[in-house]
Amino acid sequence: LPALSIIDKLDLLVFSDFNYGCLPQVMVDKIILLAKKNNVMLAADSQSSSQVGDISRFHDMDLITPTEREARLSINNHEDGLVIIADKLRQKSNCKNILLKLGEEGLIIIGPGQKNWLTDRIGAINHSPKDVAGAGDSLLITSILSLSSGANIWETSFLGSLSAAIQVGRVGNTPIKAKELILELT
Repeated sequence: LPALSIIDKLDLLVFSDFNYGCLPQVMVDKIILLAKKNNVMLAADSQSSSQVGDISRFHDMDLITPTEREARLSINNHEDGLVIIADKLRQKSNCKNILLKLGEEGLIIIGPGQKNWLTDRIGAINHSPKDVAGAGDSLLITSILSLSSGANIWETSFLGSLSAAIQVGRVGNTPIKAKELILELT
């Protein structure tokens, strides 16, 4: 595997799965095992908008960012409330942190507490979106970069949400620059 030659140079690995068959489970499992052995932080998102996917197949992640639909598909549960859905997904995937994306309603945060799992919520920051393309990617990447830099799950969630808000405030999916985030924070 080419990954064997570079794994010791990595701090972070992100799976972005569009469910077109390019990430077979055997390969995903081998990459996760290799990353865990080398203390590489892991994150995943698995799009299921026009096809069926299963975000829980990315087990033992430090962060996953499914939509409500994607979470419900993964655990085959279309009746329970969002906190229960997120908790069942956390149990099935053994993920440390979940940002459950709710579109214009923001997101639900599921993170580890000292004795129990902590749940919180961030409302949508941009209430006048122009184009939602790239919002989930912006949330995922900003969040996992923040988490890997030592931010807690609340700081991570806020910065990821802010990044998604910037992305939906313009037309087209273009990379978010650090100076854009800093400008919004000041």
